[in-house]
This record gives sequence, C-alpha cells and structure tokens, in this order.
Amino acid sequence: MRIHFTKHDLARTHLADGFDAMWELVNSLQALQGGYGGSTCAAWRRRTAAELRQAGLDRTVRHRLFPIAPHAAYFPDLLTPPEGRLGPAAAVEALSHTPSRRLAAEIGRLGGTAGAGGWLDDLRAGRPRALGELGATLRAYYRHAIAPHVDAIGASVHDDLAARRVEVRDRGVEALLATFRPMLRWEPPFLEVPRHPSRRDIRLDGRGLVLVPSYFCRLHPLTIFDPDLPQVLVYPVAHRTASPRPGAGDRPLVRLLGETRAMVLLAARGGATNGELARRLGISAAAVSHHTTILRDAGLLASRRSGATVQHSITRLGAAIVRRAPETASVPAVVDPCGGG
Repeated sequence: MRIHFTKHDLARTHLADGFDAMWELVNSLQALQGGYGGSTCAAWRRRTAAELRQAGLDRTVRHRLFPIAPHAAYFPDLLTPPEGRLGPAAAVEALSHTPSRRLAAEIGRLGGTAGAGGWLDDLRAGRPRALGELGATLRAYYRHAIAPHVDAIGASVHDDLAARRVEVRDRGVEALLATFRPMLRWEPPFLEVPRHPSRRDIRLDGRGLVLVPSYFCRLHPLTIFDPDLPQVLVYPVAHRTASPRPGAGDRPLVRLLGETRAMVLLAARGGATNGELARRLGISAAAVSHHTTILRDAGLLASRRSGATVQHSITRLGAAIVRRAPETASVPAVVDPCGGG
C-alpha cells in the first residue's frame, strides 16, 4: 500500500493525543480470533476468554462481534469512528447514528459468517434492535476485555508518543515519518506500508493523516478502507512490560531526571544497546533513542557505534550520580496484559 502526500498533507499530518478506544477494541477482537503474537498476547487471550465466559459474554462475542470484526483484511469503517478518541461511549453513540446507506454498503462487504444467522442482514438493513444489540455488546466487551488494561495500554502509547513528539517538534513531519521504519517507509512523496495486505494507493488530497498508536495492533499498520473518509494510519507500539522502576533510594535521581530517563540510566550500567534497553525496560526503541540522546548530551552516558548498533555505557559522572542506586529493582511499573502469565 502507498499513501500519497502533498505539501498540504504534510502540514496537516499529526500524531493522535493518545490511544483510540475503538481501534483497540477492534484490534483486540482480531487478536482474540487470530491467535497471533505468540506468547506476547497468549496470557491476555487466556484471561479475556475466561472473563468473557464468567460474564456470560463468550457466545455473544463469538456470534455478534467476530462476524462484524473478523480476523480478515476488511472490517467496516463504521466500527472505528473518530469519536473513538473520546472513549467507547461516544464512539458507540456515533455508531448508532450511522446512515442507512453507509450501513448497507459497509456491512454488505462482509461475507456470510457461520453463527451470525440473519443478524448481519438486520444490521445491513439498519434495524434498531440489531444496532442496539451491537452497541450493548461492544460496551460490554470493552468493559471486560479492554478497560482492566487501560493503564498498561496508556503507558505503552505514552512512551511511543513522547519520543515521536520530540522528533516532530525538533525536525518536522518528514523526520517523524522516517521514525517508523521498517514497518513504514517514507519515500517522498509516498508513505509505503510494506506488509499491508492491500495494494491500494491512497491519495490524501490535502486532508492530511492522523497517526494513531495502538497497543493491540500487532501484525502491520492499518488504515481506513473508504478513501473518502478522514484518513488515519494505526500503527503498533512496543508493549511496556513489568519493568524495573527506581527504588526508594533513587528518588533524588527520579526528581532530577524523571522516572523513565532514570530507568534508562540505571539499566545502562554494564553497557547496553538501544535494542537491549528497549527490551529490558519495555519501552519503544524510539523512546530509548530519545532518552539516551539527552543523557549523552548531559555527559551521563557515552555511546559508541559498531556497525548497525550503538553501545551505551555510563560515564564517570553518570556513575557518580547513581553510585548509591541498588543494582536491581523489582517493583513493576505496569503489568502488561499481553505479557507472560
């Protein structure tokens, strides 16, 4: 897939303010069906399946939500309205007022699904009972599958956005687009999505693009299907896992540097690459690069490039600042719902 930009599109391209409730909901439904992500999301799937069974929602989700949000290349755009950035209630309210012509077109693109019966036909016809049942099921699913994990979702999205906002502030939108390699390739005037199942060309025509980080988006970035709708690109973020936080003895360090930057400095003792720091701390590579640059500029880290990797080590000044820090810390920052269980 290629997204075509003009200079007006670049001026109107921006990062979302945070995660979008409905993109997380739809992406999580696909993760629940597809089983992808290996051990990364296996624990979340087990917990969510058990929670849905206990709440008596497992059959309803299987026969109502799976057919309308299948693990496939297409699902209706009406499930991910812009109001998703305001939360599930606003999004479901917007969905319930979808015009009948749009319902017929978008639901009509779905094939018949085993177990759905005539329910998709009722939705396609815009029958109020079917729309009401869809809204109630979406709200219940969000309450059981997404809401318990919003802290971890928000933390992972925040880490990603923090680094990318610095990039766009300091170097501009084109530099921001370049940070998404290899999942996206910025080759002006095109943004290529190499792993997207569609080979479509999307022309923004001056509308710009909203870049939406997503916790449950795992396989490849996603886009809106209808080229006439406001365009978004949803991309996966690194999951923040149960990562070490500075302990009680490190509080002055946290006050000086901020918690994440203090974590990076402490984790660099003994040497580490960007990738090792990202895995160790459960933050994105972009966030690691942002924090190590600041620490290096302050004289607390030294960095040495070797081929395609950069090795970071703590300087004498950095070691002096953290000399009373414990060698390990075990208090988890955020429990990752897709982590091991």
